[in-house]
Formats: sequence, structure tokens, C-alpha cells
Amino acid sequence: MNIEELKPILNNIYIEGNKICVNNNLHKTLAFLKDNYYYDMLKSITAVDIKNAIELIYNLYSTENEEEVLISVKVEKEAESVSDLYDSAIADENEIYDMFGVYFNGHENLKRLYMPENWDGYPLRKDYVQDDTRLAWNDNNDEA
Repeated sequence: MNIEELKPILNNIYIEGNKICVNNNLHKTLAFLKDNYYYDMLKSITAVDIKNAIELIYNLYSTENEEEVLISVKVEKEAESVSDLYDSAIADENEIYDMFGVYFNGHENLKRLYMPENWDGYPLRKDYVQDDTRLAWNDNNDEA
């Protein structure tokens, strides 16, 4: 895939390392890549807590061309769901919601996977404070 072909078609994209970064229109970008470049498989969505944002990295794969591409978008609290494009996004979006608190607009059944529904906070965020006394055993290694 020639990245330069995408720039006139999709606004606000740039290259950062080995990733194509988009500032908006994530759903439109992934739909375009799926329809025109045959990136028909979403291998994973990874979330990274960075300064003042959560970076979402979409690992796409073309079974026809045997190529892989990473698409990155930085969000604060919300992102566009791509579960209508890729069924595999359902579990990843639920996990990212549960661990990072990113709400995916358009996801039909967004829910916590690991933490109880009434859990306060999102454990993989850098600003998360673990103060649940039930987990105190994990903080004390004096008996070794």
C-alpha cells in the first residue's frame, strides 16, 4: 500500500514511526482500507495511556495481500466503534472500556469484562489509584 495515495482521500493523516496516525474519521479510514486495500482482518486494538490521552492502535491485516498496517488515533474519553466493520473489535473495545474507560460510540453492548460493574476507576490508566484493601496482600512482600 502506498501511504501517499491515502493523504488526498483521507484528511488529517500522518506517519509516525511505523504507524499511520489519524486525527479524526477513524471509522471512515478503516472502512476505506477494508474496502479498497483489502485489510479484511482486525488482529487487535491496543490501548496505551499517554500524556493527556489514550492512544488506540489498530493492527489490520490483508489476507489477500499478506500485508499488515497499524492505524493510530489519540482520544480522551470517546472513540468511534469499528465493531460493525470487524467482529473481532467487540472484545477489544469491551476490554479497553473496562481497563481504560474509553467509551466506544456505536458499540451495541459495551460492558466491563474483568472488573465488577460497580468498580470505580479504570485499572490500566496512569491516574488510577488502587486503594481497595482486599488487594493489600499484593502490596506487602516482607515475608519472603
